[in-house]
Amino acid sequence: MHCGYLFHPIIRTRWDACSARLEEVITAAREWLFRSLENSSRCAPNEAHKPYYGCWIGALPTSPNASLASVGNPLSRICLTLLGLNQEREKQMKIDQVIEQINGPSIAEETLQLVRVPSVTLQEQQVCQLYEQQLRGLGLEVQVREVTPGRNNLYARLPGTGGGPTLMLNGHLDTIPNQNQQPVRQEGDLLYGRGTTDMKGGMAAILAAVRGLQLANVRLQGDLFLTAVVGHEEPEAKKDGPLAMIDDLNQGHISCDRILIVEGPDALWIMSMGSMVFTITLTSERGGTHTQYVPFGDNPLRFLGEVLTRFETFQQELDQGVVHPLAGPERIDLGIVEAGDYFNRIAQTCKLTGTRRWAPGRQAETVLAELRALIDPIAKRGNLHVDVSMEHQREPFETPGDDPLVEAVATAHRRVTATEAGIVGKRIVGDANLYVHGSGVPTIYYGPSNETAHADIENVSIQRLQSAARVYALAAMEYCGVE
Repeated sequence: MHCGYLFHPIIRTRWDACSARLEEVITAAREWLFRSLENSSRCAPNEAHKPYYGCWIGALPTSPNASLASVGNPLSRICLTLLGLNQEREKQMKIDQVIEQINGPSIAEETLQLVRVPSVTLQEQQVCQLYEQQLRGLGLEVQVREVTPGRNNLYARLPGTGGGPTLMLNGHLDTIPNQNQQPVRQEGDLLYGRGTTDMKGGMAAILAAVRGLQLANVRLQGDLFLTAVVGHEEPEAKKDGPLAMIDDLNQGHISCDRILIVEGPDALWIMSMGSMVFTITLTSERGGTHTQYVPFGDNPLRFLGEVLTRFETFQQELDQGVVHPLAGPERIDLGIVEAGDYFNRIAQTCKLTGTRRWAPGRQAETVLAELRALIDPIAKRGNLHVDVSMEHQREPFETPGDDPLVEAVATAHRRVTATEAGIVGKRIVGDANLYVHGSGVPTIYYGPSNETAHADIENVSIQRLQSAARVYALAAMEYCGVE
């Protein structure tokens, strides 16, 4: 609504976006002022800034955004205060309408539709087609980005009216294999099946969030993107879907100011350590000979034992060093040790494979050099050649706690749950590590739950899906702005 109010020939202003209730208040104030002026000879018509009852009556500000400090009129300050209260009231009404439009049963139905379509990594074709249909059913603009033949990333856009930042809600459509063939079903508040938690439930929740905004007639100022990628689960696809989206961001095919990945706990997951899979190969020139001809002290397997002991002391050093407040101490872990080809032959090579996780502030190459420095003295004593390599490296990321998206999601969580959102960090890595370092777009996670991700019996709570969907919708309103 666009309204103009005349308080006095010398006092005129125009107000935008005022409600009927505010109009009643202003009208009453105007009538009161006219009656007061009629009983006073202290304020002559067409003279501004005359003293009146010990105050200054002057021109009211010409917009609701005018500084109160520049307004001497007490009535002006009252009107601006009322306008602010009314705008907050209208905002709360919109929030209530959005929340009312987002309900668990519809989210459960769309989640089960997605879960019933198997989508093991590299076999996502059918689920991509279904999700594209669901996106188009909301009337969204959808780009189909082929990653490999039949496997597509999907980029959907809810256009904003302009002037606000752009938010992307992101997730993946592939799953790990369904080893025990658990049936897809609903039992009470729980949905069962591979992908319910990781992460088709989250992908259904963002559909519900957009639908809730639409049904409540909320018009965001900034664009809202819903993006679905393939090839998330490693190692089969080597992150080809997320990497393709990074290329599209860097080339300007899509753009956003922040990314919210809709998986993980129902908390603000704002950092992850860096991670690499390292392989250390020790090679002996004495390998391939009978063990009786080599003193035990020169056996390369003895030095392999020294390496394991050194890793143990190194972990103790990490535990006692700088500990990240959200993710704890850095870690070095071993998963595979390989050596030798026969019981009485000297091993020619010894190979150790494990993971190294490190906090923000250092890069993978520095961490790899640190590993080599641990091994070199031992290899030198054993006259061993050493090679240290890495793969699947992911740099750490950390989004500040006062980032606008963090604050928007925290506010949304508070409004939906009446509790404060936890702020967490993790040692595990995910797509946020790639997005932050590959595209430069600040990224965080907030999901319905991740308690049963990759579990034999995977499930998710419908109530949590509903809560998450409401948080996503309100976070979009808070971050993108509302017209």
